[in-house]
Amino acid sequence: MADKKLYGAAQELRTMLTNSINAGKPPLEIVLELARAIGELSGEDSYYRTTREQILSVYGLVLKDKFILEDELAEVKARLEKISAAYQSDDFTEEEHIRIGYALENHKKEIERLEQLKA
Repeated sequence: MADKKLYGAAQELRTMLTNSINAGKPPLEIVLELARAIGELSGEDSYYRTTREQILSVYGLVLKDKFILEDELAEVKARLEKISAAYQSDDFTEEEHIRIGYALENHKKEIERLEQLKA
């Protein structure tokens, strides 16, 4: 039974890879899709996140690959939106608002840095 399950998972990965290549997706996007699928199959939730961080470090920050920089920029902007909404909320204490304010500023600086790397 395990062999059939393994075969099915392998077939899904092969199909995903073939479809991604035929669709002309960027190589790093394909690697990230495979990392996500492998993490899900293996039950290692952190596998995708770790792989993405490694790709960002090497291909994004060092080699300045546009795809991974744009992907990271989108994630930081999404977090900034959530933090901004939290900052506007009255649900937090003054001390928490100060900490949230620091997070806002740090995210804005990170966005500037990523945009400069992308240029």
